[in-house]
Amino acid sequence: MDSLKLPLIVLICVLAAALSVTLVTADTLSRRLGTLHMQYGYADSRIREITSQRDTLAGIHRFCTMRADSLEMMCRRADSLEARLQMLELRNDYVGYYLLIDTYQNRFHLRRNLEDGTDIMVRSGYCGTGKGWTSNENGRVWDFSTPRGLRYVVRKGENPYWYRPDWYWEEMDMTPPEPEEYIVIPDTIPWEDQIAYYNDSLSAGERLFVQRVPGALGSYKLDLGGGILIHYGVGRGMNVSHGCIRIGSADLEALYRTLPVGAPVVIY
Repeated sequence: MDSLKLPLIVLICVLAAALSVTLVTADTLSRRLGTLHMQYGYADSRIREITSQRDTLAGIHRFCTMRADSLEMMCRRADSLEARLQMLELRNDYVGYYLLIDTYQNRFHLRRNLEDGTDIMVRSGYCGTGKGWTSNENGRVWDFSTPRGLRYVVRKGENPYWYRPDWYWEEMDMTPPEPEEYIVIPDTIPWEDQIAYYNDSLSAGERLFVQRVPGALGSYKLDLGGGILIHYGVGRGMNVSHGCIRIGSADLEALYRTLPVGAPVVIY
């Protein structure tokens, strides 16, 4: 019996030591797991906070982007509404021919308000209006929109010339020529001969150096002030011009012969 007592005591001591080590290890691991849990929980909370902030900023960005994209349309609608109100006032007070320019559908409407208050359509057709913001390869930017609102025919003219502005060359990434570099078509010959000289006697490169171009605007022009003209041009039914209103030859002559100086023109 005594011979078994010593080994039993040793076994109990070993088990007690192993249990102590296990308890210490378990406590250490428990503390470490607690620390890791706290750290992980903090990181998870922080991640959720940053994600929320990111989503909020992304929403603000989308909102601002939509506002920026729609700002031009909002301004156009406001201008058009004001022009339409001016048109209604015009019908109440004005007797005679007047012109409407629709920059959305790119159509013109020649109308006449009679003394008895009757308003009738006289002529309608397609026109070309301003193409809006545009730029060249060098980053130069221009706003070639047709201005909306109420205008008047301030002057009319036959056989007009188009004087190329500097932006004509700059839009094509060219340097505007110096005055001494211009090719001048002699005005001592008839206007029709000037057009033939420009088209037939000059090369494409030489025509670029003609500042006063005959025939480019057609046979007539109606000046609405501020550099905005009604003249002949291609691209009718589209937003293609640099702000002027382009119409066909027959329509241009009809407007020229019908609208007097001082006639209202409502652009919307």
